[in-house]
Amino acid sequence: MSHVHVCLVSDQPIPNLTTSLQFKPDTVVLFTTKEMQEKAELLENVLKNKGFSVKSETVEAYDINNVINVSESLINECKDSEVTLNITGGTKIGTLGTFQAFYTKDKTIFYVDTKNNKILKLFPEKEQEKYPITVSISIKDYLALYGFMVSSYVKDDGYIHERKELTNYLAHTACYKPNIIRELNYNLHNYNEKSSLPIVINISIDDRLFNLIGLLDNVTRKGKDKVEILNYNDLRYLKGIWFEEYTYLLAKGLDADEVWLNVFGKWVTKGKHPPKNEFDVLIAKGTRLFYISCKTANLNRKMHEDDEGIGREYLYELDSIGDTALGLFGKRMLASARKIEDPFVRERAKILNIDIADGRDVITLGEKLRQWLSKRY
Repeated sequence: MSHVHVCLVSDQPIPNLTTSLQFKPDTVVLFTTKEMQEKAELLENVLKNKGFSVKSETVEAYDINNVINVSESLINECKDSEVTLNITGGTKIGTLGTFQAFYTKDKTIFYVDTKNNKILKLFPEKEQEKYPITVSISIKDYLALYGFMVSSYVKDDGYIHERKELTNYLAHTACYKPNIIRELNYNLHNYNEKSSLPIVINISIDDRLFNLIGLLDNVTRKGKDKVEILNYNDLRYLKGIWFEEYTYLLAKGLDADEVWLNVFGKWVTKGKHPPKNEFDVLIAKGTRLFYISCKTANLNRKMHEDDEGIGREYLYELDSIGDTALGLFGKRMLASARKIEDPFVRERAKILNIDIADGRDVITLGEKLRQWLSKRY
């Protein structure tokens, strides 16, 4: 007997993909309203790429009789198949209408409890059955559900491991010799890919740092307290990419399904010039996505005396992109290599449900990330 699984499309598509992956139906039917057509198309594309047969049925968002009629018609059409319903999404009218139709026809109804990582069998129930969610959603699929198409990320990280010792030492200095990071940022902040090479900058006298900096092929020591940078990639690394790599390496050592670094892509839009975005570090575990924005700048700095610190801008940026790309079920963290002294940043982070890791946590960031991934909500 074939299995037909019905899902109510909403702006939070994770539960629908979860039940489809968990129960592996032969056909997935998406009940969608006109307002949710674009979301339905994104979900349909992901499901088809996973090998599912998918069809859509349009229902009226606030017409319960229409919802019941479409539901009953589908059930009758699939009378020789097992038909189940995921009731997690949709409008209240859609939920009531489909529930009534499937309940009357004695069909199985599920609800996805993402918070507790379980799928609940609501009907028919002798005793309510609970199924632990055992599937994982990849970073690529998770982002695609929200309309973000990945174009690139770091696939070959061999070079990151080659300079790991230097990266770890820079993290050490962030905690115990913060003046080195401050000086690096100050001396390099005016340089970018358009700057003429080579670049020569002063750097604090630190024998271990000077020895380890030799791990960068295109950075050499010049005299007692200077280094010469010959390559834009090494310039970017010293300006702050090292902290992204440090966070990435720590995340790779945890019990995660995937860890991606420097994820570039663009949003699905109808315009000719779709907006682009970059994610520093993305971690997938189970059906959840974790995003870490890494900063080495001074988040306490103010552009003007009466302004709040620039950390506020990073928080708002993280909040906006997090809502768009992660939905209700993703988590966000602002990781700073330097101490965050501005109380506004911490208070605002709590309100926005954004976790904070700063210079106080750099050495213990691996443990902090482990706890972060294991905390449900």
